[in-house]
Amino acid sequence: MQQYPTILPPPCLPDGTDAPARSKEKEDNLIRFQAELEFIQCLSNPQYLHSLSTQGYFTKKTFINYLKYLEYWRKPEYVKFIVYPTSLIYLTLLQSELFRERLADPGFINELMRVGIKHHETWRVEKPPPTAVKDDTKGDDKKDVKENQPSHDEDDG
Repeated sequence: MQQYPTILPPPCLPDGTDAPARSKEKEDNLIRFQAELEFIQCLSNPQYLHSLSTQGYFTKKTFINYLKYLEYWRKPEYVKFIVYPTSLIYLTLLQSELFRERLADPGFINELMRVGIKHHETWRVEKPPPTAVKDDTKGDDKKDVKENQPSHDEDDG
């Protein structure tokens, strides 16, 4: 079986020449970094957590210790790589034995998914633009005054 590289080669140097090859230790560290990043982000998926539960991972002391080890992802130098911040919330919840036990219940998983979907439906909703308001004195429609909206022709810098 042909083995494909799991990480990208080092970027070219500023002068366009190839960078020197990484050391074995650096290569291993990059692979571990990618694997742990991928795993921690999988924790944001309740169905994946249910799968881990049904396979018995949450009953293994070594796995619970591994989850504690992953707390380093909260540090600023690591958290910037996390695309799904919900994974850190679930990492916290996974420290609780009661939460780990509840993950075996499909109804609980459905509720976690429902709450997650509801959150993502609304978390970035902006205020709607002002609507036309009827001027009772003239019977004409006119636009709301844009007093509270920032002016786009002012330079912020």
